[in-house]
Amino acid sequence: MPQAVASAATANAEPSKLQEVVVSARRRTEKAQDVPIPITTLNGDSLDRDGTFRFESLDKKLPSANFQFANPRQTSFAVRGLGNNPANDALESSVGVYLDNVYLGRPGMANVDLIDIDQVEMLRGPQGTLFGKNTTAGVLNVSTKAPAFTPEAVAELSGGTAGFFQARGAVSGPLLDNKLAARISAIDSDQGGFITDTTTGGKYNGFHRKGVRGQLLFEPGADFSLRVIGDFNHEASSCCVGSLYSFGPTVTLPDGTKGQIFPYKAVHAGAAAPVIDPDFRTTQINDKQYMQVNQGGASAEANWTLPGGYRITSISAYRSWGFLPINDGDSLSIPAITKAGQGVDDKQFSQELRLASPSGRKVEYVLGAYFFFQNQDNNQFTQYGPAAGAFLGAAALNSLYSQIRSNPTTDSTAAFAQATWHVTDALSLTGGIRETYEAKSVRIIRDAPTRAGAVVVGPLPAYDSGPLSLYNYDLSGLLSLDYKFSRDVLGYVSFSHGAKAGGINASVPAAGLSAQSLFIAPEKATDAELGFKSSLWNHRLLLNADAYWTLVKDYQATQLTQTSPGVYVQNLSNIGYVRSQGLEGEVQALPVKWLTIGLTASYNDAIYRSYANAPCSAEQAAAGKGSCSLNAAYGVVGFQNLSGSQVVGAPRWIVNPSLTLKHRLYDDVRGYAIGEYAWRSSFFGAPDNSTYSRIPAYGIAQFRAGLTKEIGPTLLDVSLFANNAFNKHYVLGGLGAGTYLSYAEYAGAPRIFGLTARVTY
Repeated sequence: MPQAVASAATANAEPSKLQEVVVSARRRTEKAQDVPIPITTLNGDSLDRDGTFRFESLDKKLPSANFQFANPRQTSFAVRGLGNNPANDALESSVGVYLDNVYLGRPGMANVDLIDIDQVEMLRGPQGTLFGKNTTAGVLNVSTKAPAFTPEAVAELSGGTAGFFQARGAVSGPLLDNKLAARISAIDSDQGGFITDTTTGGKYNGFHRKGVRGQLLFEPGADFSLRVIGDFNHEASSCCVGSLYSFGPTVTLPDGTKGQIFPYKAVHAGAAAPVIDPDFRTTQINDKQYMQVNQGGASAEANWTLPGGYRITSISAYRSWGFLPINDGDSLSIPAITKAGQGVDDKQFSQELRLASPSGRKVEYVLGAYFFFQNQDNNQFTQYGPAAGAFLGAAALNSLYSQIRSNPTTDSTAAFAQATWHVTDALSLTGGIRETYEAKSVRIIRDAPTRAGAVVVGPLPAYDSGPLSLYNYDLSGLLSLDYKFSRDVLGYVSFSHGAKAGGINASVPAAGLSAQSLFIAPEKATDAELGFKSSLWNHRLLLNADAYWTLVKDYQATQLTQTSPGVYVQNLSNIGYVRSQGLEGEVQALPVKWLTIGLTASYNDAIYRSYANAPCSAEQAAAGKGSCSLNAAYGVVGFQNLSGSQVVGAPRWIVNPSLTLKHRLYDDVRGYAIGEYAWRSSFFGAPDNSTYSRIPAYGIAQFRAGLTKEIGPTLLDVSLFANNAFNKHYVLGGLGAGTYLSYAEYAGAPRIFGLTARVTY
């Protein structure tokens, strides 16, 4: 959203109007208020000022956005209720994330600290005719600050409660006769754990992150530029421990009494009695909990301006992402599942080539081609402990080690074009098209399980899928009409069709299913938008609003398949239709020079139009409703019909108000205060829509107050902050019933008070 915050040279002055925001959403430089697409922008300086450095915090500033997090691999970013599909290495996200115009093939690649950000743009609705990969819900486009030919530097230190400490900074300037400039930025962040192990007293879900980015910008003349970027990020943490959210319904226990099966089974297996913590701040584990991520990459963006104003852009990029988790797999104080996780080694290469016509002509167009290649080496491992049989009821699992290896690959090639015809000075018509070809392949191998190094025959038999391949052609399109009612008021209507790639589920098929059950078709979204954008009151008031309707065919989600009479197994597949419709609004006001008022709000009604084979909830299975029932091991079997129900992870209301005050106190000393509140209504945390998994509505408040002083070209900034100021206990995501009917969740960070000192030159 537009912010009344500028660069270091002017950040200490009260503005007289809202800052104009420039975006490249249509692959040319335009004012955001002139682009007939629902876009919300976040200014990098404002993110620095209010202390936002985590990717997963961005949804607290954006309309219609909801972030769910279990660990960096199991990350989802949803827009308008679309994008909460199960984390799966064979599938892309419904919301495409780009870093400096480079598509990130895994959602977890974006889960890093935000370093030296210039701007964040969120485009809502299907995006396919201009951005590299097709998406059905939207695009999050993150741009970092480019090297500067005027020397500049920034250094910042922050410290606070809960073991929080952070150091970050950047330096930039010319190197070669004002033709070559460089920039280096770095960050190091620590936060202590806030989930307490009641068995050992250990603390979990803390993190240590560090990252560095180096850039070179070569501009030998006005007609050519080359920007080369390299970055590396490392994370080591005690992530990601969940807390028990619910034990589920009361059932008849094996001893004939009434009670809840999870605590009964745990105690009878020798574990300490598990407890439900209403504050979501405790766990009971007895084995190592650790996670490590190493990722980095390099990109080169070249721009040529040809005679007549035509522009050629080439973007070449390589990225790698390595994820190594070691998890206590049972959340108990006994060695039932002592080590579990899925390691991922991901590498991707992309190439984009575009030709843009000159701006300001009757017809403006962009033509291009895009290529993307991705290869993964995955290793899913489970080490069962000596108490596995006592807890899981299968003595053959005791001390067994099992692993599944897979190597998903993706080849994607696309050609695209988009053109805008300025019919009159006020009326414009835009059309776009993209043809995408994608080939995916995988081989899945489950090694024969071992115990003490010896192969064990019987449980978890060896499996080899052999080579599996999938090929898709997808056509995306856009048609929009926009009209300038005045210089500062734009109305638009658009229709678009987008697709999200299919895939091959990189896991062993459920018992009774063939390898064909692993194949997942593409999602296909049809979308209609009606909105307006306005800058009023001499650019001191911004009012934007949008109404939308989206229908997704072949939505990718978990469904139940009957393999034999009374036997149902879960598999990731295409469930039918999901419909998302709603309203979005954005307000930014500068009633006086020292006060900026902001608000983004959205109402979203996202429902399953057809979801006949949805997983049963714990309460339905316990009550024996429909085909739902419990098996002998107290696992949920059968399916329910969730058609007409709310989509998982999709709150109906998201409201984000903010206030920024800035005023001269005396001479070159100014004070400022920032208050932000992010509220969302309740939503389901597990795909079975159980009442036991429903996450209550919550709001998170964040405050910061500080002083700035100019000393020549240097700006000093000292501030106090309170994140999650009211210590709201809230949930980022959850896990469903499965066996023993319990529900777990992943808690958000607690309240942190702290101090930040920042120097900008």
